[in-house]
Amino acid sequence: MWKWIGIAIIFVIFIVLAILLSQIRLKLEIAKHDNDDRAHLEVRFLFGLIKMNYDIPALLIAGLKKGILYRLDRHKNIHKTDASVDSGNIDTEKIKRFIHDIQVLLKGTKSLRRWMRHTLAHVSVSKMEWSTNISLADAAYTATSTGILWGVKTTLIGFASSIVRMDCTPKVFVVPYWVDRLRFTTILNCEAKVSLGYLIFSMLILAFRIWRVPGGPEAWKRVISKNPENHQASSEE
Repeated sequence: MWKWIGIAIIFVIFIVLAILLSQIRLKLEIAKHDNDDRAHLEVRFLFGLIKMNYDIPALLIAGLKKGILYRLDRHKNIHKTDASVDSGNIDTEKIKRFIHDIQVLLKGTKSLRRWMRHTLAHVSVSKMEWSTNISLADAAYTATSTGILWGVKTTLIGFASSIVRMDCTPKVFVVPYWVDRLRFTTILNCEAKVSLGYLIFSMLILAFRIWRVPGGPEAWKRVISKNPENHQASSEE
């Protein structure tokens, strides 16, 4: 009897270790062809046994007053709702509310920035390909915009390399379209992974940091609940 109990314990320990040593793999695809936007995130873990998909909202700049419009198809998302298509706008009020929520979380967590920096440092990027084609309907403007895009991309890749681990050489392309009309196409493919065991450990550290701050759990609850009354109450504090 004790022999079988010992075998069962060893088997359970083996399964737990296998789970903790497994990797969470992320695959991000962003494509924009003129007015056609598509962004998709795929998450796989437990050796590919569990797979989740999330369609990121397509964004459309509608002007300073209307803000940024977004449209989201929820058919294949992780969390489905009754509405298959969700849309709305991101205006200045929502941006202010988002900044306020970030400030609330920073105050409600001990060293949140340090936690984020240490967590992201354990994320390794295995693929980074970013190609962009642009035309401003004028040869001089197109050439200038191509140089600007190169600078922007180089800056963003350098910033990303400073917060995550790059296990690959990023492939970045900017190709001008020499046509007499406006055109913009960009495709980004990125693959990354992080240890499931470390992510669980990092979440426990985050919970500990939240509990160390008086009112920390309540602050996170107000922000996560996304209740307008809670937002108003927190703004008055």
